Amino acid sequence: MASSVPILPSADLERTRAFHCFLGFSVVDASDDYLRLRYDDAEVHFYPAPDTDPGDNAAGWYLRVEEPEELREKWTAYGVECLDVPVPPVFGPTLFAVVDPDGGLLRVGPADRL
Repeated sequence: MASSVPILPSADLERTRAFHCFLGFSVVDASDDYLRLRYDDAEVHFYPAPDTDPGDNAAGWYLRVEEPEELREKWTAYGVECLDVPVPPVFGPTLFAVVDPDGGLLRVGPADRL
């Protein structure tokens, strides 16, 4: 079985950890120079990039979950801004996005779609 893991920049690894843990991610491993997080079976890694500009960060990734509607409701109830993302119908109506503190885009959608 093959898998892929995004490795994204973080201006502040502790802030990145706190933000994602607030969303329900768990820490797999953390040090001063690398951060590994998990949400269910999905992993995402972060490396320190202190000069990361949130207004100019092109990093992003896609998280596939079984119930994106429920996750959106949960995160919205936490006060997280969940953005609508215009997509082709093949992705279904549930795709949304969250911008992390460094300007990285986390898109969330159904596990059973592209």
